[in-house]
Amino acid sequence: MRRLRHDTPRAWVDVVERDLVAFLQDHAANEQRVSRAALTLAIQHPERETLVRELVDVSIEELEHFRQVLTLLEARGAGLGRDHPDPYMRALMKRISTPDREEWLLRRLVLFAIVERRGYERFALLGEHLADPTLAAHYQELARSEARHHALYLRLARQYFDGARVDPLLDRYLDLEAEAMRAQPLGPTLH
Repeated sequence: MRRLRHDTPRAWVDVVERDLVAFLQDHAANEQRVSRAALTLAIQHPERETLVRELVDVSIEELEHFRQVLTLLEARGAGLGRDHPDPYMRALMKRISTPDREEWLLRRLVLFAIVERRGYERFALLGEHLADPTLAAHYQELARSEARHHALYLRLARQYFDGARVDPLLDRYLDLEAEAMRAQPLGPTLH
């Protein structure tokens, strides 16, 4: 797994624990967004059979994660929050936009790999440091899932595009992602 260029500080876990319900609501919103994003990529590229099959599976898995987080919220007497735009993703998507269909696919595969890598990093932190052992175990499992998705998006990018295009883009987007993450306030949010 490629190393991110901006590490989440350990203090983020403390912020999450102070407002766990807000974090879980944001986490649920993100799970439904990534489920939809994976499915959208599959639908937009029906000619790429491996991509369709793999990303439909990712979409279903992410929707299962959404259900798990909803259950965690309900156990705390809370429900879903309002789905607010994610400034981190908005900043990243704005920077990679292009009208070229093939280039747009490549850029999203690479970016989504990095976003999944960020999810791995943050869920692993929660798995290691949350005071609630049951919740910590849940996030350890989610971290493993994020690692698989990170690898899948990179594998798909390399399957459909030349590595000479993928690797420089990955390097550039790691810088963009670090810049976008540094711009976010430390809050009870996934990003």
